[in-house]
Amino acid sequence: MEKKSLKFKLITGGILVVLFPLIIIGFFSVNKASKALMETGKSGAKQVALDLAAMTDLFFGQEIKLAKSLAVEPLVIAAAQNVHENGSDNALTDLKALDQFFATVFKQTGSAYEFFFMADANGTAVSDNLGGVLRDKKLSLTNRDYFQAAKQGKTNIGAPDKSKVTGKPIVIVAVPLKTTSGQFAGIFGAVIKLDILSDKITRVKIGKTGYPFMVDKKGMTIIHPKKEFILEKNLKNIKEVESIILQMLSGKTGTDEYSYQGEDKVVGFAPVSITGWAIGVNQDKHELMATSVAMRNMTLIVGGTFLGVAIFVVLLFARNLVLPIIRISEGLNQGAEQVTNASSEVSSTSQSLADGSSQQAASIEETSSSMEEISSMTKKNAENARHADNLMKDANQVVTKANKSMKQLILSMEDISKASLETSKIIKTIDEIAFQTNLLALNAAVEAARAGEAGAGFAVVADEVRNLAIRAADAAKNTADMIEGTVKKVNEGSELVATTNDAFSQVADSSGKVGKLVAEITQASKEQSDGIEQVNINISEMDKVVQQNAANAEESAAAAEEMNAQAEQLKDYVRELVQLVNGTTKDRTSNFSLQQNRILVSKAESAFASQKRMQAVKTNEIRPNQVIPFDDEFKDF
Repeated sequence: MEKKSLKFKLITGGILVVLFPLIIIGFFSVNKASKALMETGKSGAKQVALDLAAMTDLFFGQEIKLAKSLAVEPLVIAAAQNVHENGSDNALTDLKALDQFFATVFKQTGSAYEFFFMADANGTAVSDNLGGVLRDKKLSLTNRDYFQAAKQGKTNIGAPDKSKVTGKPIVIVAVPLKTTSGQFAGIFGAVIKLDILSDKITRVKIGKTGYPFMVDKKGMTIIHPKKEFILEKNLKNIKEVESIILQMLSGKTGTDEYSYQGEDKVVGFAPVSITGWAIGVNQDKHELMATSVAMRNMTLIVGGTFLGVAIFVVLLFARNLVLPIIRISEGLNQGAEQVTNASSEVSSTSQSLADGSSQQAASIEETSSSMEEISSMTKKNAENARHADNLMKDANQVVTKANKSMKQLILSMEDISKASLETSKIIKTIDEIAFQTNLLALNAAVEAARAGEAGAGFAVVADEVRNLAIRAADAAKNTADMIEGTVKKVNEGSELVATTNDAFSQVADSSGKVGKLVAEITQASKEQSDGIEQVNINISEMDKVVQQNAANAEESAAAAEEMNAQAEQLKDYVRELVQLVNGTTKDRTSNFSLQQNRILVSKAESAFASQKRMQAVKTNEIRPNQVIPFDDEFKDF
């Protein structure tokens, strides 16, 4: 894999450092400006819609005031009263006078109206400024929405419609007429040309392509720059703007976006409260965002210029940086060669010393191991002897205790024997008492027989006493036999206990002699163990000295090997530095050399016994990459 040069990396890094902030700042600036322009455009469109809605309310408010002022004229009230009471045919004089009045007012008001008229309570036109043309035609207005609303007593503005006379859009302001008694007598109507209002509204321009429009309560277009739309196109039926028209007809004020015939537009809308209509103002979205596009183009131009300057500065910086690095890498390569040669000689000598020390240490270690084994066996014998001594002491105590117990048992047996003799005497006394009682019972029976019937009861008692005496004598005899057998057995037990006591005395004497012998064995084993322990300590000290010598030799060899490996690695770093600066392909020889050095260091480390000391030596070393940290400084390029 081909490695890029340091100059290339510096230039690339510099460009990215400059380019990323430019892109991020430009993106967020243009995005923020676009959002601000969009919000401003929407807010402006909504405000224009509100202003036009207010103007429309003011326009129709003035027309309603004029219509109301004409509706209360004496001629209008008198004619309406006469028609209501006598009918139109009988009120022609008043109606013709009213025709003349309407014509005069029409001339004074200018071209804002198409005509004025009055209709009776049945909705039939009875007077107009056209000389009674509508009256002669008996034009009926009963079904018109404005007539029905006026009949309910409401002054209102009717739905826009096309004039039957001129074909142009018109709107009628209807004012209810009442008799002196307050009854509905008809309406006064002012037919207004909608073009008057349309010209005022469509004169307003939003940008180059934006325009206002107005819809009635049903969504029908009544004002639009395109005349062919007026009273012909219902915007609610157009799918792209249906949701917006529904919002407008619901009386809401707001903004929205839509796409119609491939053009994206922004619309602001507001309600016309006096009529229930709604007015909207739209603007082309691309026109609205033209400023944002210009800002984006300017940002690209400025960013490109700044990027070109940055590239020039980075090129100059890279050239001044790379040349000193090349000179430093050549000097490092020469120093690494010298360090490699010296470390190889030190490594060879240290390795020979380490091998001899290792063999000596192995011999002492085997001797130490044998002494430790002998010491272990001696300690075990001493411990067993000590344990046997303790067991003999415990056995002696048990025998002594048993001897005392046997003596107490002999005394107890003697007490039992004496108690049995005393009990035997008591039994004999009981037997004698039973015999005497029996004799007394016989005498009592004889005396009762002599007494005849008077002594019959006493004879029965005497007989029972005699029976009890016989039973007591039998029990006393049996008890005496049992006690005699017990006394015999107690005597035999006493003889056995005496024999056992003699045996225990002999065992106690033997245990004492054995305990003395075991104590002497224990003392001798302890002295032998102490002597072996001292010999083992001396051998351990010798082993430590030899191990220390071997470790020192190994550390010297390890340090030399490590120095050699680091020198080779330093040469590899120098090669990589040259490749980094020049951007050449990585050499296979460098890879092989680095791999061989790693294998050499691995073998040296596996041969060393004292890894902790080796780590301590390595910790104190000063590595080349700590003095000149090439990898840390340039690994990111």
